[in-house]
Amino acid sequence: MPLDFSTLNSLPYSIEALTLGRRRSITSSGSEAIAIIPDVVISEEHDDEVTVTRHPVDQGAPISDHAYKNPSVLNVRFGWSDSSRLINSVLDTSILRGYLSTKEVYEQLLKLMDNRELLTVSTGKRIYQNMLITKLSTSSTADTESALICDITFEEVIIVSAQSTNLSEDVQQNPERTASPTNGGQRQAVETSTVLQLPSDYGNA
Repeated sequence: MPLDFSTLNSLPYSIEALTLGRRRSITSSGSEAIAIIPDVVISEEHDDEVTVTRHPVDQGAPISDHAYKNPSVLNVRFGWSDSSRLINSVLDTSILRGYLSTKEVYEQLLKLMDNRELLTVSTGKRIYQNMLITKLSTSSTADTESALICDITFEEVIIVSAQSTNLSEDVQQNPERTASPTNGGQRQAVETSTVLQLPSDYGNA
């Protein structure tokens, strides 16, 4: 279905962002902090899913041990227009970080995806942390040559903190095999001599 170019008149969106606090943004806190604010939001699709294991669960067992949450997936269609970039960058104060053309916005999105940078994505429904751009697509026609319409897929990276601990030998079933290494101090090699004993009938054969 062709995109109506009039949908890129994003002045009402900027006013909504200021008055209602529904500002959308893609921000990176990596080595080079980047904040990209769309001129217009065409659509947002939020996908959350929990997977249940297939094996039977004992009666009374914690259900949370047998189901896990999949990474969140966010699909958005954002738009930028060279004709409205200056207006919106003034209204949402992003002009303070430097005015960006649609070409520069597209280059920054590609850079974020190529560098696999963790992103914070603010939408009208929620704020996502630790997201990666896994898909970025756009197309241009004669009517949208001065605009940038991007379909972007973000996927969550679930980050956990691993901890290690040492168990004492009295709680281990086989401490000889599973106990942690211990420091035995310095050891000095001792030279030994070997005496070869021959059978009494050696050489008589």
